[in-house]
Amino acid sequence: MRTWRVGTISMGISLVGLGLVLLVSQITDMNLTTILLSWWPLLFIILGMEILFYIYFSRKESSFVKYDILSILFVGLLGSTGIALILLTSSGLMDQVRAVVKSEEKTVNLPGFNEKAGKDIERVVLDSGSYPLTIESGVDEEVSIFGTYDERVMEGADSLLKKAEDYLMIERNGDTLYISFKDLPKKNGLFDNGMMNLKATLIIPADLAAEIDGQSTDLVVKPRRLLNDWNVKDSGNLSVFLQSNSDLKIDARGIKELEGPEDTWKVTEMKEDTGEEGNVKKNGIFNTGEGKHTLTVTDTFNVNVQYQ
Repeated sequence: MRTWRVGTISMGISLVGLGLVLLVSQITDMNLTTILLSWWPLLFIILGMEILFYIYFSRKESSFVKYDILSILFVGLLGSTGIALILLTSSGLMDQVRAVVKSEEKTVNLPGFNEKAGKDIERVVLDSGSYPLTIESGVDEEVSIFGTYDERVMEGADSLLKKAEDYLMIERNGDTLYISFKDLPKKNGLFDNGMMNLKATLIIPADLAAEIDGQSTDLVVKPRRLLNDWNVKDSGNLSVFLQSNSDLKIDARGIKELEGPEDTWKVTEMKEDTGEEGNVKKNGIFNTGEGKHTLTVTDTFNVNVQYQ
């Protein structure tokens, strides 16, 4: 009695076919995924023909048909891989995998912003958005913004930010220049966390008043030689860098922590009436020079004053 082992021929042909596919992809630099997607259905055809062939000839001969489970499982594994590739391709995930493999992380320059304030502008109102920001006073009449941001650059794709309007909202109204940082475009791909890191510096003319809403983010303020009053509210951690010749008074109100050179803050503690123990906030005054102009800070977690 002859024994027929169904599956051995299919596995042999599968191995030969897989080897040829890998060889062709290496020699011709063709896309392996594309070749596999078009080749894998032949595996089931080969296995089905082998089963039909043995069933047909087993009727004519005194033979015993035995299924080679290991071989059939191997062929099934290759076929399942092909089905998985088809599902990934149809859902768009395969395109994302290809894009991520060919992409690279880059630190890219922000599109710059420069606008002359002019004599009709007396103050700047700033909404810092959700990204850390450095704010400096400048001697020129221009309001300027520059910086960098991180993004995943896909092959053949353009940068997400092409002009200042992609991340800024600028509006003139009367004697006020309004500046708001927009949330950057979010990537919702499977292999991307959707967030981009932005580091920007804003230069405000020293003779303009400024009202800055920190939106609970960390801010760095470098007032240098201020010629007007600035107000900062609702910052997370505020770092103020002073020069040795700075002439400024810092008026801090409702602050959790006040830090700086020893014995420079005149601090008065106050307790919020919320019924919560230990919820103490501080008021403090920091003077350098004559303190002709004032940097007022309110509702901020921490204020740290340092000399550059």
